[in-house]
Amino acid sequence: MSLALLLSVVVAQGRVGAAGTLGTARSHHTATVLPDGRVLVAGGRGQSATETLASTELYEPSSNTWSPGPPMTTARAGHTATALLDGRVLVVGGTAPAADGASRFEALASAEVFDPKKRSWTVVGSLSEARNGHSATRLADGSVLVIGGARPVHVHLDSAERFDPKTNAFSSRRPLAQGRWLHESVALKDGSVVVLGGRSNQVPGDAGTPVPRPGVAVATVERYDVTGGVWHPVPEMTEPRQRTAVVSDGDRVIVFGGQTTTMSTNYVEWWEPGGEGWRQSKSHLSVPIAGHTATLLPAGDVLVAGGEPPTAVDTARVQRWEHDAQRWCLAGQLKTSRKAHTATLLKDGSVLFAGGTSAGMPEATAERWFPTKGACVEP
Repeated sequence: MSLALLLSVVVAQGRVGAAGTLGTARSHHTATVLPDGRVLVAGGRGQSATETLASTELYEPSSNTWSPGPPMTTARAGHTATALLDGRVLVVGGTAPAADGASRFEALASAEVFDPKKRSWTVVGSLSEARNGHSATRLADGSVLVIGGARPVHVHLDSAERFDPKTNAFSSRRPLAQGRWLHESVALKDGSVVVLGGRSNQVPGDAGTPVPRPGVAVATVERYDVTGGVWHPVPEMTEPRQRTAVVSDGDRVIVFGGQTTTMSTNYVEWWEPGGEGWRQSKSHLSVPIAGHTATLLPAGDVLVAGGEPPTAVDTARVQRWEHDAQRWCLAGQLKTSRKAHTATLLKDGSVLFAGGTSAGMPEATAERWFPTKGACVEP
């Protein structure tokens, strides 16, 4: 196949265009869609290794432009941002430079909410434990379940807390069977929450405080029963993985790639309630990858972009996983290769990629992927 023909087919599965430039280069930030369709980008790491950002920016899809937003009350990176049912955005935890000026980062217990109507941030109740690299999942009743994470000195947490948007306060929930950091969590349509993988220095069943050690990637999976408030074991994944990408279509949890104990993986597998275990896709990613993003598209396909393959610092490849055929199709190419970026599904079905790192440096560029119809070229 000629290069011109190949490119025309690739464009037929999706195209990527420029989406303006952020005012500040950033990685390990968050991006959240607001009720009016704009995207709020908050915090992250800046240009230097020790710079943590309090700044925010707003992306307007109709004009493809960025504008400054009101700064958060606390600079933070490695935090979570969750859209609440009332239109506000809850930002939780993360890290910031040590208050004593030492060259280290400290986990944060603070939380704040952004009100797009007032264009302002308000501090809300604090977590019972400071944490970063945790997950936050909105429940059916509008509350948010904050899970795991890490404190300094490699203490990986098994604790969970629930944020009530009516009282703006957190309350503790039963702990996980295994502490974990850099994991993922998603909600199913039955209201339960599945947490999987990550890194852990806590062996299930350990008594007392976990021994401070780096830990390893884990394959364990747990499911939170919202009604009973308890965690139940789920069959383990085929491989341990952290820095992975996970989506849920409501009926099942689908995992794409990630970093194992020694290397990256290209495996794609899923689990659904009532199933005996994890099932592998008919086709996996073309290369092992970690630090990428996976976005569930309206029709059920999944868009995977960027990340770190074994032979490069990062990649510009965009691939589309066809849900029904369980196969991969090339779906365009980012102009700037990147990892640790954000991928946000917009109301028109396009996907916004913002920031991250490219060749080891924080990125200020943004790009936007648009779906197009056409034949599939498998990587």
